[in-house]
Amino acid sequence: MSDQQESSSLGRSAQGDDIWRGTDFSGVTVILGVGGGQLARLLAPQVQRNEGALVVMDPGLEELWVLAENPDMAEAGPNPWTLIQARLRGRAVRIPLLHETVDLLVVNGILRQIPESGLPRFFEELWQTLVPGGHLRISDILEPSEAPYNAAWMQRNRLITSLSRGLNAAAATGVNLRRAAQAAKAAGLEDLSVAILPGYALTDAWLDETVGAVRAMASRLGDPYLRQQIVEEGLPRLVSAYQQGDQRAAERFVIKGVRPGDLALDMEASFTEEDLIELDDDEDE
Repeated sequence: MSDQQESSSLGRSAQGDDIWRGTDFSGVTVILGVGGGQLARLLAPQVQRNEGALVVMDPGLEELWVLAENPDMAEAGPNPWTLIQARLRGRAVRIPLLHETVDLLVVNGILRQIPESGLPRFFEELWQTLVPGGHLRISDILEPSEAPYNAAWMQRNRLITSLSRGLNAAAATGVNLRRAAQAAKAAGLEDLSVAILPGYALTDAWLDETVGAVRAMASRLGDPYLRQQIVEEGLPRLVSAYQQGDQRAAERFVIKGVRPGDLALDMEASFTEEDLIELDDDEDE
């Protein structure tokens, strides 16, 4: 099956205006992955208004502290949320949650860190945490297209791949959406659909931060030839691609699915996935 056919069979939506409709937050909502923090800040008030519980898990303790100290989280009300540092990466992913305890599970920027060979096991883990009738939302990023506006992002990914090989570390640049959807189906999730969202616009600040990060990582390379290639050839190509203008990050997506059953709460949200289009949940890239 082609990527286009797979997306069609899953009910792909260009606008994604139905992703959050039909669910709310009066049960237990869990977010795996802080990202830039915007998603947690968006959901916390919803959880508070519906007298639910929100748990945010991330491997990074610093990211969790930054989120906890954000004024938007404080405004959500008296402790509607819990922050937990948890290892969510690697080939043997284990989610530290009891089986059948989560009404709404939101996976934010974690899927691209899972090797394709590990996707079936990962989706089984997600499925087990959901109550029968529980909802799953996965938000992540695709590999860039060949479109001119993705030129800088594509060069960024090439630099990340070169650095990861030189440092003998895994690179997480995008998700194979077709294989992810197949793994979701195999795990038993139903009512699957995919919404494709535009990538966020790249800015001068993004370029400066990216160049600085690449230089810092290149300084750790033991191979002087690779270091020179990245700094003297790769970075100028990145800057040149950005200077073409109108550059954007790769498109994002949201996978929506349900674990079969009827024990989850009947809920209706007061906002839709359109509210997330302007949010950048990939600041950790």
